[in-house]
Amino acid sequence: MKSDDLNEQFEKWQLQLRKGVLIYMVLALLNKQEMYGYVLISALSEKLGADMAEGTIYPLLNRMVRSGILTFDWRIMESGPARKYYQISKTGRQLLKRMRDHWQDVSAGLQELDDV
Repeated sequence: MKSDDLNEQFEKWQLQLRKGVLIYMVLALLNKQEMYGYVLISALSEKLGADMAEGTIYPLLNRMVRSGILTFDWRIMESGPARKYYQISKTGRQLLKRMRDHWQDVSAGLQELDDV
């Protein structure tokens, strides 16, 4: 396999991995503290090592609110516009626990493969 093909395959895998863990990461970050969109996007970008587009995150947050795993409230700022602060809901915490347990199982399985 050529180096260019290898890089392309890796980048495709990396993108799919990011997409797959995005909801988990949003829940994990909001489980630590509530955040408004820009701060959440910055934290995700830092953790994933890649820029996160607003066009990806805000629709995801809206879907998560509609599904009941996140809530939000508007906060009036002393300077600038009001900000929408997101919080994880009770249902979101339950989902996060299930995701965390599953992730640990998958991670343990991967570790076993690497130990061979």
